[in-house]
Amino acid sequence: MLGYRLLTALVLIPLVVLAVFRLSNPAFALASTLVPLAGIWELTTLAGLEGKGWRLAVVAAGALLLMVLWRFGATVWADGLLLALGGWWLVNLIVLLSGRVEPRSFTGLRVVRLLLGLLFLSGAWLALVRLHQLPNGPVLVLFVLALVWVADSAAYFAGRALGRHKLAPHISPGKTMEGAGGALAGAALFSLLGHYMGWLPLNAFSALLLGVATAAVSVGGDLWESLLKRERGVKDSGSLLPGHGGVLDRVDSQIAALPFFLAGLMILGVG
Repeated sequence: MLGYRLLTALVLIPLVVLAVFRLSNPAFALASTLVPLAGIWELTTLAGLEGKGWRLAVVAAGALLLMVLWRFGATVWADGLLLALGGWWLVNLIVLLSGRVEPRSFTGLRVVRLLLGLLFLSGAWLALVRLHQLPNGPVLVLFVLALVWVADSAAYFAGRALGRHKLAPHISPGKTMEGAGGALAGAALFSLLGHYMGWLPLNAFSALLLGVATAAVSVGGDLWESLLKRERGVKDSGSLLPGHGGVLDRVDSQIAALPFFLAGLMILGVG
């Protein structure tokens, strides 16, 4: 399994880097739609939707929504949507860690799961495209993607070495408080590196605060998808990526991190 994970990563990482730095913003926007559309397809399974025709109809609706966001993505209402999503993911993290929401909370709420998933995936895509448009945008895109990867990796190793106390056993029994602490520590170091390397147009304190907060919120994205998977009784959202599971399994953290990171830049006056 580890070999498959490494091979998939070795194929995907260069493709992502090339797309981020070599494609124009319109071309990047078009190419990146493959991710939310694949995620929406997997979401239909997690939402319990049966019948290939209905699932394709939901994906088509998602494609239409992405087209609308592309057309109106630079307007004031789009700014409001991104700020609202950034705030939502912070609230989502707090609520899921509180223990008041469990997998059975979503039983039967098929339409709610679909609509929220469509909103979250399309909102993350809009944040990605808007981030790519900024001055030094490709660097910012790669930074936030790498930030989440660093946080995830730090959480894994810290959890393996030190994990004793469960973070959210009602949703994801494998996550520990020690692992979460490792994720925040890794994000802090990487954010300071981003500041000193000139990757972030922020002072050291702002870079540190935004980076750590983004890493924390990304955990909420992971927990959100884990909640859906536990409710459906499945381990992975799909099998498209060998060794990694489905697309949602790889981008669940970024779904939360991207709009939150961009909202933070907007509030700080650089987004």
